[in-house]
Amino acid sequence: MHLLLEKRHIVLAALVVMLGLAVFVNWYYTGTRTELFPEGAAPTEATQTAAAGEAKYTGAQEADYFAEAKLERDRRRAEAAEELKAVMANAEGTSDEGRSLQASLDRLQIAVRQETDLETLITAALGGDCLAVIGENGVDVVVTKNTLGDGAVLQISDIIRSVCGPEVENIRVSAAFA
Repeated sequence: MHLLLEKRHIVLAALVVMLGLAVFVNWYYTGTRTELFPEGAAPTEATQTAAAGEAKYTGAQEADYFAEAKLERDRRRAEAAEELKAVMANAEGTSDEGRSLQASLDRLQIAVRQETDLETLITAALGGDCLAVIGENGVDVVVTKNTLGDGAVLQISDIIRSVCGPEVENIRVSAAFA
């Protein structure tokens, strides 16, 4: 009886160690990066410090930034969708090229839907305006600077993973203006 009890403990300890190793390997290879840029996005002409007498972006213009960025993004997406549809009209429906183009159009539609969902959920969670862009290399989210904090970044990451899936890599969160 004593020998049987020792064998069970050894087997149990080995299984616990193997489980721990499996969890570590899974975490290591599927780990993603979440970056925080509290100072805001890379400076552009509009966001750089203005010299004396020059105009400077203010908080009132922050809402305009989000509206213009969303309109520009939507315009570019609509152009890309129209180009894909035009090429698909010329391609044969059963060809590999036609199926590839249809898959591209489907991915574009899914990305647009996910961006809208992200913006709605992040705005509801944080209370400020939000712009989400899903690209091939990850997800970029820009929020108003007064809503960005350590807790907000975790909330945004959780929302992105719930909408886009847990396999999302390279989540970048930044403030609109510093």
